[in-house]
Amino acid sequence: MSPRRFLRALASLSLLVIPGWVQAQTGTVTGTVTESRGNTPIVGARVQALTATTVVAATQSRDDGTFRLAVPAGTYTIVVNRIGYRPGNTSVTVAAGGAATANVTLTEAVIELNPVVTVASRKEEKALDAPASVSVIEVREIQERPAVTAAEHVQGMAGVDVSKGGVAQSNIVARGFNNAFSGSILTLQDYRFAGVPSLRVNVPLMATTTSDDIERIEVLLGPASALYGPNSSHGVLHVITKSPFTSQGTQITVDGGTQSLFKGSARHAGLIGDRFGYKLSGEYFTAREWEYRDPAEPLRFPNDPSVPAGRRGQPNERTFDLKRTVGEVRFDFRPDDNAEYVTTVGMSKIGSGMELTGTNGSVLAKNWTYTSLQQRARIGRLFGQVFMNMSNSGNDSADDMSGTYALRTGQAFVDQSRVLAAQLQHGLSLGSKQDFIYGVDYISTNPRTLGTINGRNEEVDDVREIGGYIQSTTRLTPKFDFIGALRVDNNDQVDGSQVSPRAALIFKPSETQNFRVTYNRAFQTPANFTWFLDLVSQRNLAPGLPYLVRALGNPPKQGWTFNRGCEQTVNGGLCMRTIFTGPSGASVWQPASSAVAYRGAISTLGPTLAAGLAPSIKAGLGVSDQVAGAVANQIITFLGSLQPTPAQVGTQMRMILPGSPNLAPEDVRDIDPIKASFNNTYELGYKGIIGSKLRLAIDAWSEKRGDVGNPAGLATPNIFFDSTSLANYMQAALVPAITQTLMGPPFNMSQQQAAGTAQVFAPQVARGLANGLKPLPLGIVSFNDDRFASATDILATYTSYDRTVTVNGIDLSLDYVHNDNWTFGGTLSWVDNDSFPEVASSNSRPLMLNAPSQKASLSAVYRATSGRWGYNVNFRHANGYQVNSGVYATGVEFLGPNGPYSYPALRGVNIFDAGVNWRFMPAGQSMLFSVRADNLFNIKYRTMPGTPELGFLLVTRVQYSF
Repeated sequence: MSPRRFLRALASLSLLVIPGWVQAQTGTVTGTVTESRGNTPIVGARVQALTATTVVAATQSRDDGTFRLAVPAGTYTIVVNRIGYRPGNTSVTVAAGGAATANVTLTEAVIELNPVVTVASRKEEKALDAPASVSVIEVREIQERPAVTAAEHVQGMAGVDVSKGGVAQSNIVARGFNNAFSGSILTLQDYRFAGVPSLRVNVPLMATTTSDDIERIEVLLGPASALYGPNSSHGVLHVITKSPFTSQGTQITVDGGTQSLFKGSARHAGLIGDRFGYKLSGEYFTAREWEYRDPAEPLRFPNDPSVPAGRRGQPNERTFDLKRTVGEVRFDFRPDDNAEYVTTVGMSKIGSGMELTGTNGSVLAKNWTYTSLQQRARIGRLFGQVFMNMSNSGNDSADDMSGTYALRTGQAFVDQSRVLAAQLQHGLSLGSKQDFIYGVDYISTNPRTLGTINGRNEEVDDVREIGGYIQSTTRLTPKFDFIGALRVDNNDQVDGSQVSPRAALIFKPSETQNFRVTYNRAFQTPANFTWFLDLVSQRNLAPGLPYLVRALGNPPKQGWTFNRGCEQTVNGGLCMRTIFTGPSGASVWQPASSAVAYRGAISTLGPTLAAGLAPSIKAGLGVSDQVAGAVANQIITFLGSLQPTPAQVGTQMRMILPGSPNLAPEDVRDIDPIKASFNNTYELGYKGIIGSKLRLAIDAWSEKRGDVGNPAGLATPNIFFDSTSLANYMQAALVPAITQTLMGPPFNMSQQQAAGTAQVFAPQVARGLANGLKPLPLGIVSFNDDRFASATDILATYTSYDRTVTVNGIDLSLDYVHNDNWTFGGTLSWVDNDSFPEVASSNSRPLMLNAPSQKASLSAVYRATSGRWGYNVNFRHANGYQVNSGVYATGVEFLGPNGPYSYPALRGVNIFDAGVNWRFMPAGQSMLFSVRADNLFNIKYRTMPGTPELGFLLVTRVQYSF
């Protein structure tokens, strides 16, 4: 026999012999997991076989509560966990080729004091073991509380700020620094991004999951870039849905309440054999928003080409109807207990709803759809996924009337953008004292706005990001762990790479006590629109004149510069574009001087100036309306024929906002390109269970924020007349001119009388005209880019400051299980500052926290011994605060289409909520009835300017499971 044939025969023999030999060395553990009350099987419990240091095998209990584990011969501790139950365990010894039985009974927990979480380390671990501040909302609370979105569930958490703009609109941030159109907290759903593609804004109403399908919500406070990469510097919110392997059956839920609220949802999950699972869920929601009209919104839409033809000149009528539809399908495949493949397709559609933006104010989201495709897999400690999120704002063109549009301008938005991401992660243990997690991420952002959002940047706005990370966990001693992590990311629109280190020293004197000291450096790359935005933000700034505000992105790696190539003796050589030098001159750079625009301004506004001057001539000279009008026209014509020099008529330069200070040439600075902002966060934390009844978590943190970014603000100042020198110039010219007029018919005064009258009358005329022309914008000191420089477009853009601001805070939360019936809870969050004057925006207001600096909550929950009914009462306190977020800034006077307006500061509130729930078992099936009253005493308050006052909201729920 040849050597090759011999080897083949040996290999064939080994295939027959080895499986039998392996089987002879292993055994099985079977058992059933049941409830202590009534011996009811528990489905979906996590069952693990443990040696002293290692998880040897793991599975989940089936529909009937049974499980099976294949393990090598030996002695094991079988540990069983299920959310909502206290852990259980038992010991078994398995002989080679034998079988052992391990039945485990779990006791329902009034509150799970130490749940399993994944958000802190991107792996399953107990909350007390996590090297960060993590809070969890569990399935029972989610089921019993009727809520429109996930925002209501996390409201009241320590360190979490929920800004609500009405019944459905909301923003969620961690530890302050909220903004309109915020995406600061990384929001995930089943490990994929849940923000709107390219815009990178979190819109909870757009989530593709239903309330029935949520298993838990995890919130990580503080930076997480070392593991999650860009855009997680302000925390992570992760919504995890149920697996069909652990939640078979059908649920039908109907919610109804005040504000005409209705929500109907259905969910079904099942198995095909032992290895395939599926689930389908859907939801329809409608409600009536609290009514409000923003003073920045015109009564009628402008007759402008940028507005769809069918909307031009039409009344601007807000709709207060809210509509949303959600659907999701998921398939799971588990070839064995150590592998899982999950395919998910989800879609949501906002038929009608409001969303706040920092540049365009309120936007009516109309027929906006959001679609997500996800494929993920887990094989042992190897995890990988690919997903694509796609957005469609409901419009196919800028003239489409069927989709989303801005209420301030009437412009239709086309957004058909998408984000493609791929992630791979693996974990490796070296013995019992060393563990590694490492991985890579790739993100591709492809905006598709047909010029309605990114305008002239449409062809250059794609962004690619790639990053890799490694985290090491070292058991220094039985009580001390050290965690170190390093991540490096590259964004093709940002110079260099971003490096995010993480270090944590953890001291665990016992299994229920955890002290930690941590350091994180995290970063936030600019959202796509902060680089590439190009759209009109506001029109009709000056009645009768074509001025508008255009919001622009800050060009990556480039920034903005001003043109300083004009007359160096005038405003430091700054150049402007002006409409007052004729049609051809509007596209030509001119010295930034009011004298340049003088003649054009007088000529353009001549009829208006003459009409305003005529009454004073009639009263001062005692003549008829006809004569007064003729004299007024003669004076204006004469003044329009003059051409002063910059030395004769001075110039003021300032932003167009009322009350803006005058600027010197050196105050007009070039704008650096936006960098990735970073946070250096130091945290000292404790979390533990004291006496088996009290869970306490307290975190003291200090955050240094660098390269702080501002929302889009006005960046190009306007040129105005200096009214004092203008009045003096006009007066000097008018004295002889008026003297000559008065000497002729119909006045026929003597020269002496005419001169005396002119000496008195000319100053009055000059001062009146100068004061009338004082607020007139004459020109725009624009960016030195002929694509965007315009005589009519006042430009706003995004800026960052190469400065560091420091903010310190404390977050505290506790839960006390008094007995099997009563649980009490409380939270407290404190931040040492809510205003940072070292970083000012274009409206001269400082950077703001835009959230309460002090928040607290108290809760009391009662559950009957039977588990069939219960009630709860909650109290929430927040102090008042100012806001500075783009077009939403309190205490600032804005120019609006209906006149000047301002938003008041937000006042502090004390809010009570209450809820009651009952569980029934009709025909052996489960039925839940819940009632929830938010803002029990109907306290009127706002959490963001430009939004309606929030009030009392009552919601009932009926849920039937079978």
